[in-house]
Amino acid sequence: MISPEGHIWETDEIVARVFGAAELLAHRGVEPGSRVMMSGANSPEWVVDLLALIHLDASVVLTDHRATSSRRAQIRAQARTLLEIGAETDSTAPPPPTSATAPVPDIAAWARRQDAAISWSSGTTGTPKGIVRSGRSILDNLALSAERMAYRPDDVFLPVLPYSHQYGLSLVLCWWLGGGTLVVYGPATRLDHALAVGMDHGLSVVDAAPSTYYSLLNLFDRRPALTDALETVRAWCVGGAPLGRNLAARFHARTGRHLLDGYGATEVGNIALATPADPVGCGTPLPGVTVEVHDEHGRPLSPGRLGELVVRSDGLMTGRLGDDGEIIPVLDSVYRTGDIGLLDDAGRVFPVGRKHAVHRDGHTLYPDHLARRAAEAGVETQVLAVPDDRLGHRLVFVVADPDTREPAHWKRLLRTALARYEQPDHIVVLPSWPLTGTGKPDLAVLRNIAVTSLPASRDETGGPAASGPGAGAAGYRIPFPDRVDALRAVRRYVADHEEAVVDILTEVSPRRTAVAEIRSFLATLDGAEEEIRRVRPGRVPLAAVFMPSNIPLYSYALYMLVASLYSDRIAFRPSSETKSQMQRLHALLAPAHGLPIELFELSQRKFVTGPVREADLIVFTGNYANAETVREGLAEDQLFLFFGNGINPFVVAPDADLALAVHDVTRIRLYNSGQDCFGPDVVFTPRGRTEEFVGLLSAELDALRFGDNRDPAADYGPIHYDSALVNCSDYLVRHARRIRHGGRIDLPSRRVEPTVLLWDFDDKIPLDEMFAPVFNVVSYPSARRLRERLSSPFFSERALGAMVYGNDPDTVRVLSERHQTCVDHTLLDVEDGNRPFGGFGMRANYLSFGGKRHAEPLLMSQAVARNLPTAALDAVGER
Repeated sequence: MISPEGHIWETDEIVARVFGAAELLAHRGVEPGSRVMMSGANSPEWVVDLLALIHLDASVVLTDHRATSSRRAQIRAQARTLLEIGAETDSTAPPPPTSATAPVPDIAAWARRQDAAISWSSGTTGTPKGIVRSGRSILDNLALSAERMAYRPDDVFLPVLPYSHQYGLSLVLCWWLGGGTLVVYGPATRLDHALAVGMDHGLSVVDAAPSTYYSLLNLFDRRPALTDALETVRAWCVGGAPLGRNLAARFHARTGRHLLDGYGATEVGNIALATPADPVGCGTPLPGVTVEVHDEHGRPLSPGRLGELVVRSDGLMTGRLGDDGEIIPVLDSVYRTGDIGLLDDAGRVFPVGRKHAVHRDGHTLYPDHLARRAAEAGVETQVLAVPDDRLGHRLVFVVADPDTREPAHWKRLLRTALARYEQPDHIVVLPSWPLTGTGKPDLAVLRNIAVTSLPASRDETGGPAASGPGAGAAGYRIPFPDRVDALRAVRRYVADHEEAVVDILTEVSPRRTAVAEIRSFLATLDGAEEEIRRVRPGRVPLAAVFMPSNIPLYSYALYMLVASLYSDRIAFRPSSETKSQMQRLHALLAPAHGLPIELFELSQRKFVTGPVREADLIVFTGNYANAETVREGLAEDQLFLFFGNGINPFVVAPDADLALAVHDVTRIRLYNSGQDCFGPDVVFTPRGRTEEFVGLLSAELDALRFGDNRDPAADYGPIHYDSALVNCSDYLVRHARRIRHGGRIDLPSRRVEPTVLLWDFDDKIPLDEMFAPVFNVVSYPSARRLRERLSSPFFSERALGAMVYGNDPDTVRVLSERHQTCVDHTLLDVEDGNRPFGGFGMRANYLSFGGKRHAEPLLMSQAVARNLPTAALDAVGER
């Protein structure tokens, strides 16, 4: 066995360590029948503990190492465990002296145990269920699997899988029982490093989830010679999630080898396995296993027909674990998998995905089947069904595209691949999908993305249902349709007079930021009419807007131009920080659009006692305390929207591509020279890679060029805001001992050198928003403690956006509960002026109406549609 660090454990050493661990466990009370929970991550010690427990004839309770402490406590209570072995409770003793006659750990008694292993199923779709399997069913299934795959005593195995799940566990036990070498892949192991270790020892069998093979193809793109170096691998195996045809075809084209798909389940073990001699589908079922396809009434279907996969096997689980820890036995050997798929004429198994039929416009659809057909058209997507009172369900397609092409591109491809009633209601494009600890797409995170990105249907707006002539989707009219032409006119003006606009914007921002802001302005106006028809806001007599201190042009579109399509009049007050620029922008644009948008040069107090008091809709951008002061003076029937700021944590997972993470954190933190509310106030890096990250970040920052805002080659420019310059100076003076890079400030040029401060996880770090190019890097000791920090009240109430780089699905899940969360891309990449944005932190953004506050992602038009029912009725039917 080879550790992730490359240390070789010979068989004698493994055996010695197993007996040492068994002796220690026995002293702790473990005896035949004791239930012991294993909650650690992949490691050589984990393997030793497993074999020691088998030798002691214990019942092994397997738990994912990323499970929360509360979840582990639930498992311990339900399974009635004697003790837990985890990362912090290492049981292995130093190996005793070895002898040539040391016996091999005994498995005979464990083979007879009915509750030999307890694992957990269906955690992503419902309450996890304890699955109890006998030792005999596990060992017999592994013997059949090893025979099918023709494993040899000299094989070198690399399972890039969690050992606590059925697939990974089967590989570990196949290795131990059949001989060979196991290359251990831990949670912090880099794929290229693991492959290098394997290649040094003649790597021959690789097993991984589809997501890993996408990473491997990217690795081949960066290092083409790696393909030839891996010629010793005779079996590239895949499982854990359906294998898309596009991935299979790409891998074969690149390597000349087939990905060998397999089908299995926690409840029964391996069911069907493809081989190099027959690499089609998931191959045929193992001997003694029968697979049938049934329709919704339980009737068998002929080959080629899609239905539920039903498995018959004597190796089926013993039963399920009851709440009292007792085994609830299964009554027969039939297992209804809940998966849909088909068989071909040769009996090969072709799983498609989970059953989960949904109904839409009178049609019964299977989202996973739609995803499979989309993949055949070149669209790698997850299909999420969101319940809808009118349609039954709306379909959101979440496309994985490293190039992040526009949704329109994917709509064109899907138009010819799917029937009209199968087409998506909405498409979200991500560079990659968030993944679970097993490498599967994280459906919980994806569902959150789908729900928050999909606009509310008319029946969900919370207002009374419209009736009368013109009611319904087709009856909606934009309250001020003639103003669409005004928006087109101002769009043309800005596009034709870009330099005049840039001259104003570069008084505040570097030219690169100014040009990007113009692109966002144009894109928002391009999507304005579609936004209003989709969201369906009603007529608002008067809107009052407190403008932000940055992004003046983009804000002009977000809060006023688009809002003019449903607001009779709009009054706005510029920020004192950018008052001059806002005045000149308005003077430049107002003649082009001619809309009833009026600038008020009033103090905040007078603006509140004047236009705000009369307004139906108030938009406030800025400080939370100031927002609360304004809100407290409003009537309950006034709709108040607060757009603030958040901490926007940037998390680097142990396996992250550090070059990508450094590039992107630099890009978003240096956007507008650090003067942007999307900039991350804290960057969390794993303790083992922090120094490498800081080194790469420092080198990246050294390469940046400072210059005048008008200089097109400048990467960053002077700090515009006096308060930001003062706050930054004070911050760096107070925490000078933390500075690892930069730290210099030149007051005449208003230059703040990009600065990196390094903090320990337990330090008290002031995380107030700072409009400056300052990076607070925090080294975290474990993912568990990081998740506890990120779910704390301090972070939760400031939850706006978050970014995670690398594969850490549990952290993504924790963040996604309250943040707009991006995986391997930044908040800048996903912002869309025509879609809701933000998080669920009250100090980050909220909506107030009827005396109640609600923290949620905000879009002005959607807030009006949902909360001003009288206005909504005015826009539907006859008036």
